Amino acid sequence: MTRRGFTLLEVILATTLFALLMSSYYAIFMNVSELEQYARSQRAFSAVGPAVLNLIEDDLQSLYTHPRAQNAFPFRGEDGSRGSQPADTMNFVTMRPSIHKEEFFDRKNLLSSPVIETGYRLARGEGDVRRLYRRESYYPDGTPLQGGDYYEVYDRVLAFDVLYVGYPAEEEERRSQETLGQHRLDTFESWNSEERRAMPTAMVVTLTVEPPSIGNEAPREDVDTVAARPQRTFVRILQLVQADDILPPKASGGPQQPGAQQPGR
Repeated sequence: MTRRGFTLLEVILATTLFALLMSSYYAIFMNVSELEQYARSQRAFSAVGPAVLNLIEDDLQSLYTHPRAQNAFPFRGEDGSRGSQPADTMNFVTMRPSIHKEEFFDRKNLLSSPVIETGYRLARGEGDVRRLYRRESYYPDGTPLQGGDYYEVYDRVLAFDVLYVGYPAEEEERRSQETLGQHRLDTFESWNSEERRAMPTAMVVTLTVEPPSIGNEAPREDVDTVAARPQRTFVRILQLVQADDILPPKASGGPQQPGAQQPGR
């Protein structure tokens, strides 16, 4: 009895069928992988806005104010734009412990500062996308609204807009605890507490972001307009804690600065 082998045509057909099957499996695998990647991106997309706003809110809820000091309210919010999108900046002093620590004593002890200078600003990234940076200075000094180091918070910010709610300057001059509720609140695009001698009562922070990158994915430069890109806007209304509703008395001596100043800095 003779054994019959496979013909060349049968081998070619079997190889072709196997290749088609494998390509189908590969396509299914890639589709599932892309769907999983998209789901992870959307979950991160939904979480990034609240996470950034939580960081800003934590800093602002611990605002440093000292009603008896001459520089009692170190806070400045400036209105700005990059292109057609809002790009505001904020600088202030907060009693939130510093995220970044410094070495002390035997250089093995890393300690946080209980009072720091901080702030937020946008810097140019790729194309129309900006990077949001948080400022942190370990030692508050005589210029609490400038200096320090900047650390990236998020790299795909399209707009950062802050609206301030407070009393008009003429009403701030005569407000007191007894008559505070009789004066009307107004909104402002910027706020300088060194001039107003008061903090804003509330703030409306608006943050527009693009989805976070997955792996080594680069920002989408193939999309012509900002409006055509996938984006999401998050809004947070923050009511600020006031140190005192009464204006501070005029300082009789030299200027006093908030926080501890490091000698020889």
